[in-house]
Amino acid sequence: MQSILNTTLMRHTAFILVMVMSLISFVPKGEAAMVPTAMTAASELRTQDMADVQKVLEHKAVKAKLSALGYTDQEISTKLSAATDADLHSLASQLNSLDAGGDGIGFVIALLVIVLLVVVILKLSDKTVTIR
Repeated sequence: MQSILNTTLMRHTAFILVMVMSLISFVPKGEAAMVPTAMTAASELRTQDMADVQKVLEHKAVKAKLSALGYTDQEISTKLSAATDADLHSLASQLNSLDAGGDGIGFVIALLVIVLLVVVILKLSDKTVTIR
């Protein structure tokens, strides 16, 4: 028995088994799930887009602006329900990309430019500012 385990055939077989088991361990795990049909996905997308638009329309400032322009809630609902899927998705995407108060980067950059200009002007005119 000892002599069979030490043969080159047994060593090659053991080496091949180790290599095959190592390769098998690298195979990615496969998962399966239900895939919705295109019609279901489109209706879910429209529902989500409609919810996004409705959420924005519920803000007081938006309602006030639309009423100032002469639109009633009924007219807005009618126009939204008549909108195509592409138009509704485009509107929802644009609404989602808006920042409510802006990001403030423009203000910070403008402030830095003003400070830099003041420093340059003071240096050119040989003036100094001391704070006590």
